[in-house]
Amino acid sequence: MDSEYDRKSELIAFDDSKAGVKGLVDAGVAKIPRMFIHPQHNLREKSVSTNAQLRIPIIDLEGVNSDAILRAKIIDKVRNACEIWGIFQIVNHGILKSVLEEMIKGIRRFNEQDTEVKKEFYTRDSSKKVKFVSNFDLFQAPAATWKDSFSCIIAPNPPDPTDMPAVCRDIIMEYSKQVKMLANTLFELVAEALGLNSNHLKDMECAEGLFLVAHYYPACPEPELTMGTKTHTDPTFLTVLLQDQVGGLQVLHEKQWVNVNPVPGALVINTGDLLQLVSNDMFRSAKHRVLANHKGPRVSVGSFFSPFSLPPSKLYGPIKELLSEENPPKYKETTARDYGTYHRAERLDGTSALQHFKLYHLQIPIIDLEGVNSDAILRAKIIDKVRNACEIWGIFQIVNHGILKSVLEEMIKGIRRFNEQDTEVKKEFYTRDSSKKVKFVSNSDLFQAPAATWKDSFSCIIAPNPPDPTDMPAVCRDIIMEYSKQVKMLANTLFELVSEALGLNSNHLKDMECAEGLLLVAHYYPACPEPELTMGTKTHTDPAFLTVLLQDQVGGLQVLHEKQWVNVNPVPGALVINTGDLLQLVSNDMFRSAKHRVLANHKGPRVSVGSFFSPFSLPPSKLYGPIKELLSEENPPKYKETTARDYGTYHRAERHDGTSALHHFKL
Repeated sequence: MDSEYDRKSELIAFDDSKAGVKGLVDAGVAKIPRMFIHPQHNLREKSVSTNAQLRIPIIDLEGVNSDAILRAKIIDKVRNACEIWGIFQIVNHGILKSVLEEMIKGIRRFNEQDTEVKKEFYTRDSSKKVKFVSNFDLFQAPAATWKDSFSCIIAPNPPDPTDMPAVCRDIIMEYSKQVKMLANTLFELVAEALGLNSNHLKDMECAEGLFLVAHYYPACPEPELTMGTKTHTDPTFLTVLLQDQVGGLQVLHEKQWVNVNPVPGALVINTGDLLQLVSNDMFRSAKHRVLANHKGPRVSVGSFFSPFSLPPSKLYGPIKELLSEENPPKYKETTARDYGTYHRAERLDGTSALQHFKLYHLQIPIIDLEGVNSDAILRAKIIDKVRNACEIWGIFQIVNHGILKSVLEEMIKGIRRFNEQDTEVKKEFYTRDSSKKVKFVSNSDLFQAPAATWKDSFSCIIAPNPPDPTDMPAVCRDIIMEYSKQVKMLANTLFELVSEALGLNSNHLKDMECAEGLLLVAHYYPACPEPELTMGTKTHTDPAFLTVLLQDQVGGLQVLHEKQWVNVNPVPGALVINTGDLLQLVSNDMFRSAKHRVLANHKGPRVSVGSFFSPFSLPPSKLYGPIKELLSEENPPKYKETTARDYGTYHRAERHDGTSALHHFKL
């Protein structure tokens, strides 16, 4: 059945209808189309905190501009909410309840009018100031969400009123006028909460842009299978959200989802990513989402304040007045537009775009293997370092590993020669036939992944059954065979060190045949004209026991460590070692498999050569599970047994939604 599912055709048909999700509901669907079904791991995270004391702060703005003592108390509450929650609700904010109610009604009128009238506004043209669309990321996201959206750029250059829908034109203009006045007060309060002059953020032009987005969430026949809005943060300075009384908005707080329950007459305020950036993490941007619901429709109106239309010369970075020797800048400067562009691309894999702009002081461990086989005291110290790196990082670099620098350099050159030779010669190796031992392809998951990556790949099965040398490309045949021979000898040492780091006999992992298979994959990343819009390699973990990676000096490899992306900076003559999923599985989580990725780059080409050690060709009877010697009553097995081949098969299917395949094998 899976092989017959044509997701692309389903997406195109849905988009061409221009009727949105409401069109499906009007047609009487009892089951949601497959394009809306989200991965089970996302849906399992729908549990909500039962702690009654976890409640979103509600701040009363009564007297904020007329009573200095009251204002000081309100500023304290704003500071506390921005530091701890990143979200709060406000009452007595100055916008009449009748205006709020009419705004909700206006968005309902737009969505519930005749479909043919609504279709006139349906577009994916980003240059349009006024538009209606269902799922702005429909063709990029792994799964669609259960909502339709109307959006309008209000400031700095509002649209011609005649371009607005007649059924909600007047109320949008009135509501926007009032929400801009409210934002003036909010930016003052936030500035003072940071200890700055009340006009500081306004003088930085943080409130120069206003983008209004109104979401309409129809009742959903199967809300347990989809989402209203996926988990995300806002790329703004501040967001002012008006919601009706249906509910469904949740915020992630202390690793728990907390309901943002509607309060009559209240507005929800989100502190966005750019405020977290300029405040240097004093204030936080909270992850939030909206659940799909049997009840509906739900209506919300978000007013996003961000100077997205300012010229490229306007840069935002940590505010100098907030910095000190004890509080150095944590982020590099960016424009609001560039941040927004990166945020749209990045949010599809679930991580915050803020990580891309971090100034990192974390460094990947570098382990010197000099004397590892000749000095027992040195070997013991090296094993301690390997243990620490595998437990904490899941990745490390090694120097003095025994492979000559000249061999490493020639290996990089060989892969360059292959990719830069005459295209017609290269084409002879291009194939998607998985039975081929030697092949060249661009994006092995091209027809399955939500988006392609900016690289080409040459791969070769080296062990246990190497290819006929005459089947290898002439321009790199000799160096591949020589490098592979040397990297296998190095792997012999690495598996011994990892075994001993686990407290096992040095031959334990080798006796388990963990190193019986070697797949060599060489990636070639050309220079990219728009690297902010794509990836070199998507976020993933390796399905192997160990990976030995040779990379050139261009850079771009990053590892996810403590929720931060850390650069794996090239070290001349070094090799990068990844502990893979199967090692995490057999070690019963003693060692970890790290998520990593490669950024696309204006510079290039970048070349890397990964040697993946995994017994993928062993018979189905060879099962891998947590090593018995590592288990106890206090440390029972956490994973079920699997073959290396089955794990690899599941990993290839699972990695498209950004999660580790390990979850599938958890007990």
